[in-house]
Amino acid sequence: MAQSELKSSAHALVVGASGVAGWAVVDQILENYPNHGTFSTITALVNRPLALADSGWPELSPSRPQLDLVSGIDLTSGTADEFSAVLKGKVKNVSKEIAYKYDQNPETESEINRGMLERLLVALNNLAPDLAMVVLASGAMSYGIYTSGGVFKAPFKESMVLTGPITKTIFHFALKDTLREQCKDKAWTWCEIRPDAIASRLSIGFVPNGNAFNLTAHWANYLSLYALVEGQGATVPFPGSIAGYHALSNEASADSIAKISIWASLHPEKSANGELFNIADQAQPSNMSQRWPQLAGYFGLKGTGPVDDPNALRPGAYIKKHGDVLQKYGVKNSNVAQGERLDGYGYHYTFDRQLSLDKAREAGFADEIDPVESWYKAFDRFKRFGMIPS
Repeated sequence: MAQSELKSSAHALVVGASGVAGWAVVDQILENYPNHGTFSTITALVNRPLALADSGWPELSPSRPQLDLVSGIDLTSGTADEFSAVLKGKVKNVSKEIAYKYDQNPETESEINRGMLERLLVALNNLAPDLAMVVLASGAMSYGIYTSGGVFKAPFKESMVLTGPITKTIFHFALKDTLREQCKDKAWTWCEIRPDAIASRLSIGFVPNGNAFNLTAHWANYLSLYALVEGQGATVPFPGSIAGYHALSNEASADSIAKISIWASLHPEKSANGELFNIADQAQPSNMSQRWPQLAGYFGLKGTGPVDDPNALRPGAYIKKHGDVLQKYGVKNSNVAQGERLDGYGYHYTFDRQLSLDKAREAGFADEIDPVESWYKAFDRFKRFGMIPS
C-alpha cells in the first residue's frame, strides 16, 4: 500500500486489543488520531470475550472509523494454516491494513511468543496482500534492565544493542528475527516501538477486563485499598529501597505508545525495515521521590520515602491480608490484583534507566504528555468502570 493510500483509507488490525497498549491504539484511532479520515476501519482482536459496551472505547458514530471487535482469537495454539482459517472466518475484509502487535506474554518462553507471531504473519501473508506495516511494541528489557544493575548507562539510545547469550532470554529478539524472516520478498515492512516496559510501573494505562500484567492497576488497587484500611490522610511509604526511590526513568503511557505506533505506521519512509524508536511521555526523566507522593495523593494518602521496618507488609502481603475489603466494595476484577508484582519493583530498579527520545524527535514525532495526567487519567477510568472504589 502506498503512503498516500495509508493516509486516506487505512485499515488498522490491532492484535491484543484488550491489553494496555492495544486498547490505547484502538482508542486513539477512534478519537481520529492523528487526523479525521486517516483510518476507515479498525479490527480489534481479543482472546477473552469482551462486549463493546464494556470496552471503555468511545461511543461509535459516523464521524469515527468503523470498529469490528472480534473475540476468541487465540494465537497460542494450532498451526499457522489453522489460524489463517480462523482469521478468515472471523475478520471482515482482511486486505489493506496496518497490523499492531501487542499481545506478548512476558512470562512465556521466546519460542511460544515467536510461535504466536508466526501464526499471525503467515495468516496475514496469505490473507492480506496489501499489508503495509507491522508495528511491534517491545520494552526496555531489550536494553538489559532485568539484569541486576543494568547493562548500559542511561540515557538508553537505540544504538545500544545487546549481544551475547542474554539475548536468548529476551523474547523480543526472537520476535524481531521472525519479522525479518517473514517480510522477506514481501511488500510490507515493520518497525519497533520501545517504551520502558509495557507491563511495568512506567507503562501507564487502562484495560477493561483485568490484566495480571497491568501494574498501573496493581498500584491503583494497592493504594485505594490502603486508603480504605488506613484512612484518608494516612502515610504510605514507598515499597522499595532508597536507591530505587531516587533512580531516574521516564514513564510511557499507553496513549504515548499508541500515538507513536500510529505515527510510525503512517511514515514508512522513516520507520521501515525494522527501525527502532524509544518512547516516553516526556524526554525529561523523573523518579519515585517525585511521583510517589503524587500517586498517593490521588487516593487521599501522603506518600513518603521507604522506611526500614522489617515488619512492614509489602504490597502483595498487604493485599492478601485486606483483599476482602475490595470485594466488600464490589470492586471488579479484584481477583487479578496481584500486589506481589509490586513487591520487587522498588528493590530491583535501583539504577537510572531513562530513555533518550532524540531519534523520535529528529524523525518528526514530538508529542508529549504530562505523565501525572496519564496516571490520573488511568485511575479515573478504573473508577468509572468499578475497578477501584470511587
